[in-house]
Amino acid sequence: MADDVALRADLRDKLTGLAELAARRGVETIVLRDPAALTWLLGCRVNVPQTLDAACLDVVVHLADGPRIEIVTNAIEAPRLRDTELAWLDGSDAPGTSWSVVPWWEGRDAALPTTSGAPVGTDRPLAGALDLAADLRALRRTLTPHQSGQLRDVAADTAAAASEAALGLEPTTSEHAAAGLLAAALLRRGLDPVVLLVGGVDRLDAHRHPLPTAAALGRRGMLVACGRRHGLVASVTRIVSFAPLTAEEQDGYRRLLAVEQAFLDATRPGARLGDVVASGTTAYAAHGFDPDEWHRHHQGGLTGWQPREFPADPGSDVVLDAGQVVAWNPSGGGWKVEDTTLVTSSGCEPLVHDPTWPTLEVAGRPRPDVLVR
Repeated sequence: MADDVALRADLRDKLTGLAELAARRGVETIVLRDPAALTWLLGCRVNVPQTLDAACLDVVVHLADGPRIEIVTNAIEAPRLRDTELAWLDGSDAPGTSWSVVPWWEGRDAALPTTSGAPVGTDRPLAGALDLAADLRALRRTLTPHQSGQLRDVAADTAAAASEAALGLEPTTSEHAAAGLLAAALLRRGLDPVVLLVGGVDRLDAHRHPLPTAAALGRRGMLVACGRRHGLVASVTRIVSFAPLTAEEQDGYRRLLAVEQAFLDATRPGARLGDVVASGTTAYAAHGFDPDEWHRHHQGGLTGWQPREFPADPGSDVVLDAGQVVAWNPSGGGWKVEDTTLVTSSGCEPLVHDPTWPTLEVAGRPRPDVLVR
């Protein structure tokens, strides 16, 4: 299949990056154990419970006689991984792949390389291995062209799922039921719902991370989701009003979009992440919000393989480059806006767009409006 060919070509590109990292750090083998690193390399689901920060496999990348990869997993997961998530590795153009399968009652550590021979690097603690966690985070932050295309699809489908769920809401819908509609819409599109937040009118300004409750939405509701596919994550926020907005409400939402514009305008290659945050947080006061409004909620940060790598702040020294991904989510006055944005050579490209959702144009960019029903 053409998709499998593309996946194998993309894997070879990533193995080239790992080989360059290994040569720079003086290792011949790299052991990947962190879920974000594994999804970056393989583009598949590496979890069983989504609540655990642990994967169901490890990958050993052998570089001295390759590159080739070794999948280390247990006897429960190996057949499923071979048949579904990693079936695309079975091709004449695939990098060399081997499997080490242990009984389910044994840990995988004994099957991983020891440091008594060639030097080993890893992204998670492994006795005697060189810590490459920071190097690997930096490597995976820049998406390959294939991954950028996948992320565009993930973002479009996440936006469409939010639209579908929003159209099923009523003022009497409970936050729990609204979260169920959103989860179902995401799953129908093959997206893992890794974050689900819902807030009714009484909680929109009080709680910036409103885990759903049994309360009814009331006059207004907010849906927030992070959808994941191929390991890539897209974030979306959508607000529905069941009554026409007053002039004051319309003004408040548009002022928040102006704050978001400051974040987006500053998002470009070569920009220091903390300086982008400073541009956005300064915009709160410039657009009529409390200057400290940004203290009440983190403003977003680097994303791609996780909902957020870390909440960015004015002290964040990461320098943005084309191919990296950020998600900004300014909020205030009972409003919130959010998008997953690809850094491009010319600036940035917001991705979470659904043409069926009402939009406003802000600085030449289509931005989500409030859906009035």
